[in-house]
Amino acid sequence: SCDVIASYLKSIGVEDMLVNIGEIYCSGMNPEGEGWKIGVDSPIDGNNTPGENLSGIWQSDGRACGIVTSGNYRKFYIKDGKKYSHTIDPRNGYPVQHDLLSATIVAPTAAEADALATACMVMGPERAVEFVESLEGVEAYFIFSEGSWASEGFALK
Repeated sequence: SCDVIASYLKSIGVEDMLVNIGEIYCSGMNPEGEGWKIGVDSPIDGNNTPGENLSGIWQSDGRACGIVTSGNYRKFYIKDGKKYSHTIDPRNGYPVQHDLLSATIVAPTAAEADALATACMVMGPERAVEFVESLEGVEAYFIFSEGSWASEGFALK
């Protein structure tokens, strides 16, 4: 949906835009003439208000791209003291169980970023890092139970 709206805006001559409907697509510069700034939420249980508790701020360089975060800190349930994620591993049909708490992906489109962020959440920490490093034109920022990792081109402040 984000990419469809962006495509429409481009068709009517809009060059500088930020489309945010859960996923984000941005292109060009913000009204201050800078790249768009997007907050990356801290993946802590109870952080249910986007932008309230940030791990950092990503800034675009003006190129058109999608930026999406998938995580297991807002949608989960606890049963018998065990936390169950809403992300299901399609290989076994069970909720994922690892220490990757959120995956933020920058890709050419919001749809690609969304799909890759979810895939990384399924893969888990080590495999997700290897996967992103193998992709051209994709950047990532992962937050783990202990620490974080950013790809070389992910501009986090």
